[in-house]
Amino acid sequence: MKVGIDLGTTYSAVAYVDETGQPVIIKNEFDEETTPSIIAFADGDIRVGREARELQAAGLSTVVSSFKRNMGDAGYRFECDGKSYTATDLSAILLRHMKEVAEERMGREIESAVITVPAYFNDLQKGATLDAGRQAGFNVEMLVHEPTAASVCYGMKNSKNGTLMTFDLGGGTFDITILRIENGSIDVVGSLGDPNLGGKDWDDVVKEILIEQFYDEFAIDLSTDDFFDTTFSVEAEKIKKMLTFNSPIRVPLRFAGRSMVATVTREDFEFRSSGLVESTISMCERILADLHMTWGDLSDIILVGGSTRLPAIRRALAETGVHLIINEDTDTAVAKGAALLSISDEGRISKRSSTGDGRLMKVSDAIAHSLGALAENEDGTAYVNDIIIRRSSKIPAVEKRRFEIRPGNLTDKIEIYTMQGESRHPLECTVLKMVTAEDVENDGRGVKVDIEYSYDRSGMVNVQAFQDGRPLRMVKGEVPEDISWMGRPIERKEPQMAPMHVILSVDLSGSMSGRPKKNAIEAAHNFVKMLPAARFSVIAYADKVKVLCSNSSASEVGRHIDELATASVGGGNSAHPFDKILELAARSDMRVFEITLTDGCWYCTDDAIAAAKKCMKKDIGCISVGFGSADHDFLKKISSMDEAALMSSVDGLAATFSTIASTISSGGYKSIR
Repeated sequence: MKVGIDLGTTYSAVAYVDETGQPVIIKNEFDEETTPSIIAFADGDIRVGREARELQAAGLSTVVSSFKRNMGDAGYRFECDGKSYTATDLSAILLRHMKEVAEERMGREIESAVITVPAYFNDLQKGATLDAGRQAGFNVEMLVHEPTAASVCYGMKNSKNGTLMTFDLGGGTFDITILRIENGSIDVVGSLGDPNLGGKDWDDVVKEILIEQFYDEFAIDLSTDDFFDTTFSVEAEKIKKMLTFNSPIRVPLRFAGRSMVATVTREDFEFRSSGLVESTISMCERILADLHMTWGDLSDIILVGGSTRLPAIRRALAETGVHLIINEDTDTAVAKGAALLSISDEGRISKRSSTGDGRLMKVSDAIAHSLGALAENEDGTAYVNDIIIRRSSKIPAVEKRRFEIRPGNLTDKIEIYTMQGESRHPLECTVLKMVTAEDVENDGRGVKVDIEYSYDRSGMVNVQAFQDGRPLRMVKGEVPEDISWMGRPIERKEPQMAPMHVILSVDLSGSMSGRPKKNAIEAAHNFVKMLPAARFSVIAYADKVKVLCSNSSASEVGRHIDELATASVGGGNSAHPFDKILELAARSDMRVFEITLTDGCWYCTDDAIAAAKKCMKKDIGCISVGFGSADHDFLKKISSMDEAALMSSVDGLAATFSTIASTISSGGYKSIR
């Protein structure tokens, strides 16, 4: 059996599709269509739903509700009996209870479920909901937005074409979705909402009235009274519902040894809650403006959620002039729509008419949040949210953006901060995650990496990076607690080049004759020009090793570089330069880098590796450049880090040496010790 679940802030429901293709609510153990989203911990037992609600009304303090509002909040915990529960844990307890009751009522095992979430839930909140479903033992096929599910329920019964607004005001969340229905198929064009606005806020207005009257009578503040808060979390909702039909409502209050009868009128209640009503209408007008629409472009407004029964809400919506659709299944439409989607084929649902004929209803959803990456602005002075997938894009959605690792930066990884939100300012967005793309092939000349962002069918965010079409390894990281740096100007300090001594060791074996040697000399000259404050030594090696100069200035070293053209050190590969490098470094009081250039294999590889290791132990930064028949694995062994073992070509030597100079002067090769 496949089911759809409306995991609500105040009430939850589960439904399935019967043999006639109609969605049906699976009633709970009390034969009720909805189950209160409340959990009580009493005498070692866990009570869920109606029993928990009754214990809350009786004043039990170890009762928790409205935890849906804390989904995805890593800081939320409910402590009870020495245990700590996250909002995900609590939702899993509720879902497990609903699963067990539904299976017992139906006499069948639940194979999979579609669970609904507010359209405006972000990735962290959706991920927490998925985790809760899995903890409860469900195979969660996908998440679906609550207004979309409600629209599917409506679309199954109605075939009228039009542009509609789904106005979903539940117990704890508020969502608006604009959709088009054409020939029975549903196309969501945009969503907006507030995951912290719902019927509970109107309940708080009732409590505010009672607290004020009790204080006026006895000068006792009930706002700090835990017993009042617990018992009247249930009672306030009842009073709110009664005000729909009666006014005034008289409420006995007995607290702190005092008693009185408070009076709540509809007029006072609606006056105090008018700001909440205005918030919902303002949000409706905002989504319409974002979509370049007006109220006049809507054919109907579908009311979803128990809080849409509030008279003030209905009056405010009626004043727009748009026809209101008031369904008898306002409280269950979301669960029923989810059930229909649970048997769909990627959003395609078989729709049966009263005559038994069937046709296909296609459902296309849209994302509620733009997705971006943390990037630098155009002039490199500040961080921005660089939006990649815009709000209201169709689900699933995939977009790529190309980023560049600048020349001189030899990193083999990229940190990617994923942002969710509409603002260009990072601190006004949600930082969803930080992942690192690793194994970037980087020779320091500048690398382009494609970052792919996607929303899957559940609206969950995925990030993947590619280099020349090759997927890079993605490693999940932690978003730092302090992200205030994202909102500060980027400080571009001119690098203060520390005093350094650079030793150039050039292979002059026979294979270097001609163009290779000529290009190597030109590259060395250009290299020196980029480091005017450094000191230089030059070594030639082949069958023997010769120091051409030591500790020369940039203006002096040029003529010694030219000596490489005629230096006589043999024509083979039986010698290595590292012993001489160690001697020269020992006489220097500066930071020492050595760059070894070779075009072939050496006969003394073991000795060379051992001598290079000694250099590294003396904090000499060892960099190697190879071309021709040079062995890259050998170069890595004589270099301080893999990124410092560079392969080039004869014609690319100048660019390679330029990259090394840029990297050294900007403080690169940070792993070299």
